[in-house]
Amino acid sequence: MAYKDFANDFRKEITRDVLFFYGAEDYLMDWAVNQVIDRYVSEEWRNLDVRHISGDSVSAYDIMGEARAYSMFSDKRVIIVRNYLPLYRKNADPGADELLDFAKKQQGSSVLIFVLESRYSDELTAYGKKMIKAAGSYDFARLERADLKAFINKRIHAAGKMIARREMELLIDVTGYYNKDSTYTLTQLNADTDKLTRACSGDEIRADVIEELLTGDNDRYVFHLIDALVSGNRSRALEITETIIREEDGAMQVTALLTKQFEIMYDALELGSRGMSIASMAKKCGINEFRFKKAYQSAGSYSKKRIKKILTDLYNIDRDIKRGDIDKDIALELLVMSAVPGR
Repeated sequence: MAYKDFANDFRKEITRDVLFFYGAEDYLMDWAVNQVIDRYVSEEWRNLDVRHISGDSVSAYDIMGEARAYSMFSDKRVIIVRNYLPLYRKNADPGADELLDFAKKQQGSSVLIFVLESRYSDELTAYGKKMIKAAGSYDFARLERADLKAFINKRIHAAGKMIARREMELLIDVTGYYNKDSTYTLTQLNADTDKLTRACSGDEIRADVIEELLTGDNDRYVFHLIDALVSGNRSRALEITETIIREEDGAMQVTALLTKQFEIMYDALELGSRGMSIASMAKKCGINEFRFKKAYQSAGSYSKKRIKKILTDLYNIDRDIKRGDIDKDIALELLVMSAVPGR
């Protein structure tokens, strides 16, 4: 079940007394936990009737003991067990099977919530799958695009600002939220949206601010460096290179990002010749559409043969640096001088 299912069940007051939250979005799981706490425990009694338990050392009997206790002050106690070990690791907790039976029953005195954080979402054990069936379970997966836009709009409007459709798409693309194997989550998006609303002085979120704030320093250097190369401005390219070396000491990382960007440029030329759209090409490659679009625009200044030669140079430079045959800073400078189109 997605977060909407939880919201609907909770509104109708049909959620179970033992809940299991898991999935990709810790932000949504925390939101759901807070919904339960807000309903059953007034703020003045939360130090007594809300229990946060670390699941890496607690036993099933301890958990059940907490859940069976009654409150004199609140409608129900709320017990949150975070990362109960048998859910994601093989663990011989003698009461674990009894806990599964316990999870199937209404408790009356408390709401027991198991939370398995997103970092363990790919490690769910056979026991964890049994818990999904035993408890009232909800998979807090990544938001669908329409819901993600609503999430962003809500926060931007709350700050008294607006975001246009094109800037919304840019924001989503820059974050890489939908990239394959992306680790970018709503927790980070919530913080980044706050940064954007503070950084934009007018009423609207601007594209240049999105790129400036949400593109990492090394990524930004790579984009500027390739723009300089494409325009044939070798002196500007060398100036950026010197800044990378002097201020960031990031020659190795930038070389790796540069390699990745030229690989995307090669793919862009290959797939573009088949008549595919940018969105389709980015999806096929599993790459951030913002990054792919940058590569696609740059690739037109090169032939596939030229990009292939640059990539060969980059692979050789990486090998030579690791062997100790060349200094990483000198290697980056030599690569930049040779990568201007037409050379």
